[in-house]
Amino acid sequence: MLNQSTLLRYYKRKDIQQAMVDSALNREVAIKYSDKGFGKRPDILKYPEEIIDLAKQGATSFHASEELWTNPTLISPNMKKSNVTKLRKGWDLILDIDSPFWKIAKITAWLIVQGLKDFGIDSVSVKFSGNKGFHIGVPFEAFPKQYKEKETKNLFPIAAREMALYLLKYITDKYIKVEANNDIIFGDGLNKKYRISYQKLQELTGKSIDELTINICSKCEKEIKEKNKDKEIEFICPKCDSSIKTITELQFKLCPKCNVHMEKKEIERHSICECGSNEEPKKLFNPLSIIEVDTILISSRHLFRMPYSLHEKSGMASIPFNPEKILKFEKKYANPEIVKISKHIFIDRKKPKENEAKELFEKAMAFGEEKERKETESGSNKEFEALTEAIPEVLFPPCIKKMLSGVEDGRKRTVFILINFLKSVGWDYEMIEKKIREWNKNNQEPLKETIIVGQLRYHKRNKEKILPPNCSNQMYYKDMQICMPDNFCKKIKNPVNYSILKSRGINKQGKK
Repeated sequence: MLNQSTLLRYYKRKDIQQAMVDSALNREVAIKYSDKGFGKRPDILKYPEEIIDLAKQGATSFHASEELWTNPTLISPNMKKSNVTKLRKGWDLILDIDSPFWKIAKITAWLIVQGLKDFGIDSVSVKFSGNKGFHIGVPFEAFPKQYKEKETKNLFPIAAREMALYLLKYITDKYIKVEANNDIIFGDGLNKKYRISYQKLQELTGKSIDELTINICSKCEKEIKEKNKDKEIEFICPKCDSSIKTITELQFKLCPKCNVHMEKKEIERHSICECGSNEEPKKLFNPLSIIEVDTILISSRHLFRMPYSLHEKSGMASIPFNPEKILKFEKKYANPEIVKISKHIFIDRKKPKENEAKELFEKAMAFGEEKERKETESGSNKEFEALTEAIPEVLFPPCIKKMLSGVEDGRKRTVFILINFLKSVGWDYEMIEKKIREWNKNNQEPLKETIIVGQLRYHKRNKEKILPPNCSNQMYYKDMQICMPDNFCKKIKNPVNYSILKSRGINKQGKK
């Protein structure tokens, strides 16, 4: 915890003040006042002496936007998207790697830096987050100015999310291997590698092997959630005995030869994957089972702890350091009594070469577009588009009901899940806004109004219905300790399925 005298002595240092003001250039700044939350937004830091003045008024930590603005003081949560776009001049990729397991956090951060370097990005910078992990940064100047005739500055936060997800997949495929003896190997296998057994990982995390891994289809390479069941329907003509097989749900069919109703016969078939494959799936370690990547959940005006800012809970400073030293970094180096200004700048705008990160950017965006195309072709969202009225709260799954009663941790993840869930079960914007505000009042520590407004505005503009994370995604329901399955949960893969199937069941009963 932060000691007040240590805090004032630290923020009084001229070198700390100057380094923080330098990093705040063109960024919106938010100042946190211990357990009282953040001060007014938007704010800026312009002069070094402001920092000690704010500390004397109770400021404990300083946070800045990932986005870069022509004039941060003009930003408002009620602004039209077009006006926000005009103000935004760019954004930096900042990967927020957290884990309650210190060694795992260090290894993951190291592997992500390796992955960035594989794509020829030399302007990578790293800083200790101040508590459980690391921030890895790539300056906006490293990215191409345009992507498919769209200005890159306007592709936030979509492009940042896609790069975060793509990098996680990249390092999982290239640098994380599961051996036959169930040992997990982190590293390139040549220069540096670290071996952790599943047994040791289970002891560290308290999770089962199934929770730590995902199964990937050997044929189509999609994740396999559970054994796939399909109903194959065979129609047989009572006159000529000809038959027609289909997996399409049809109530009746006429024989094309005899023009009479054919007899319907249902055959249940099983396959490991929905593509029909019964090949043994590949078991892959799932980094998201033990690592939280906050970047995946970011929205406009998302904040990160500024370089050299202190952390309320740990009492340590968020210090930049040499990316090559991640594996040797120890938290004791961030003791505010001994912190020195590093020659390694977090987000150094002088370092990037033009288009340095172009390959990563374009591959990540193409990967995301291809994934979206496959999901669209498979018709994964068709059943949700057919909703004509909002599903009532009484038909929500246990996890969503638990969320709505308020949460202690994971509030940002929760608002992300709730909005996507409510949109997918037919709720309109006004209903969603009212419910989200009710939910926020139920939280032990409510989210700031700016975050709520920002999330609601983003989803109002985005008309597409996106499902909340699947039940099997360890980063969400189970890790947040809100997974409370009932008997009906066994039938579903996503919370939205639960409500839709329940609703359809009631409608069928009503028509009898």
